[in-house]
Amino acid sequence: MIQIQQVGEKFITDYEVYDRKPVEHRLLQPALAQHRALFGTEPNELTADKGYYESMAALGALEKKIAVVSIAKKGPRTPAETKREQDPLFRHAQAFRAGVEGTISFLKRMLRLARCFNKSWEHFVATVGQTIFAHNLLVLARG
Repeated sequence: MIQIQQVGEKFITDYEVYDRKPVEHRLLQPALAQHRALFGTEPNELTADKGYYESMAALGALEKKIAVVSIAKKGPRTPAETKREQDPLFRHAQAFRAGVEGTISFLKRMLRLARCFNKSWEHFVATVGQTIFAHNLLVLARG
């Protein structure tokens, strides 16, 4: 599993490679810490898929620090949770997440990350890093 962090300009600012699928909601705080270390501040928007949902209390704590937190809830929703997910800012952030899914598809299909022929873990991790570097160069070249 690979986790990527992407900013609005389509640059991948951070990535992690895992040999086993981790519990996704536990990856959120380290990702935010990495963003703070890189940019010196919290992000304005945070969006992720449902796997990163832990609880409404955890989302509430994030919303105190981050203007827009767009992580959909798994399972049935209360009317308040439905209203939160129908907010235009929430939906806009989810549209950005769809763009990140497009980036993942680009990494897999165009830059050939879907299939890695390297024979060791270290080489696989290096291939992921090289692929993300190539992606960022392409984004920079497109201007």
